[in-house]
Amino acid sequence: MIRLLPTLVFGLLIPIASAHATEGAPSHKAASDELSVEHAEIVLPTIGRASAAGYLVVWNGKRLQANLVSVESPAFESVAIYKMEQDDGIARKRRVEGILPIPGNAELLMRPGGVHLLLTQPKEALSSGDAVELTLVFDSGKRIAATATLLAAGTSVTDHHHGNGDGVQGSGRL
Repeated sequence: MIRLLPTLVFGLLIPIASAHATEGAPSHKAASDELSVEHAEIVLPTIGRASAAGYLVVWNGKRLQANLVSVESPAFESVAIYKMEQDDGIARKRRVEGILPIPGNAELLMRPGGVHLLLTQPKEALSSGDAVELTLVFDSGKRIAATATLLAAGTSVTDHHHGNGDGVQGSGRL
């Protein structure tokens, strides 16, 4: 009986684990060995401003670090990666030059007040609810396509966290 206990326990865990992995929307576990993009959103600028702000989550399910080099979009003349840094107690926006590392089995969370995209000179009129294509380019040559939803100026972006309520729009602050 004692020799059968590990087999019995293992036999019970497999159905539980596979049922959990297939429920609902895809999770990091479902794409555990891949790079993936979630919650891609672009907040349109207010009247009189020229640039939109982009936010997304990049999950690196690989064991090795992935290095984001750039983001491209056919909808904008320019897309740059920026991050907020503290300089003598003052928050300053700085362009990311070179690579933006994403450690293995970790995520890059682009949020207001942190790492974000600055998208300038839209090539055509854009409206809230529209979708635009983004392409994330990595130093390995890998390119990942993502579709970003356009949000009206002042709209809060999707709150990304693990567990119940992931993807709830309006809980983040701009």
